[in-house]
Amino acid sequence: MSIMSLSFVRLAAAVIMTLGVAGCGRTESYRYKLTLAVNTPAGVKRGSSVVEVMFWNVSIPAKGTTHKLRGEAFYLDLGSGARPLVALLTSQLHPKYGKDTRWTRDAGPDDNLLSRIYGEPPPLDLIEYVSHIARMRGRRAITPGDLPDLVSFADINDPKTVIKVDPNDLQATLGPGVSWNEITLESTDEPVTLGIETKLPWIPEHYVGMLDGDHYRSFEKNALANKLSVADFYQSIDLKRSK
Repeated sequence: MSIMSLSFVRLAAAVIMTLGVAGCGRTESYRYKLTLAVNTPAGVKRGSSVVEVMFWNVSIPAKGTTHKLRGEAFYLDLGSGARPLVALLTSQLHPKYGKDTRWTRDAGPDDNLLSRIYGEPPPLDLIEYVSHIARMRGRRAITPGDLPDLVSFADINDPKTVIKVDPNDLQATLGPGVSWNEITLESTDEPVTLGIETKLPWIPEHYVGMLDGDHYRSFEKNALANKLSVADFYQSIDLKRSK
């Protein structure tokens, strides 16, 4: 998506929130906790990240339900000299549609995944469903195919070195002996995870544009760094941006 499109989306959300207050109805949110554990030659590496997904009804400029993410990508340090494993907020590199969808483009886990792990199909009312998910508890095992896009970096200080990670073949990118130990997802009331900029220090200065430094996505380029932006790593949390 071009930066112009991203700006339009953010502007539209701002207009809805600013002008549509009088027309806003019920608001609900839930927080999901993604936990990943990976076998490595140095032992099991484990971490978790909590992200919030907010939904609210609007009547201006049109009647419907909109959403917003508040959180950041999951970052797992695999040890000295090893590339990190990063699970993005989004799933756009290998999109799935309909009943095959497991992780959405910009709203976290899809209801296909949530209804599968919690055993109940989503009702017709989305806001009611979000309220239902917010009350659920207990970790649920999920598969590599259920995850959002996974990436790593040849150099964590250089966003241009971003590399796709195959969820079914971690060692191809992360090195020999690296494999899944555990993958779980759960609804939680734990605080939203903060601090991604301490692990990926380039985030504040790339807040606008793509990871390769371009201001927009070019469909003539094949580089992964031109397909991803900071929005895939971070959304809607106060962050000190570089000027």
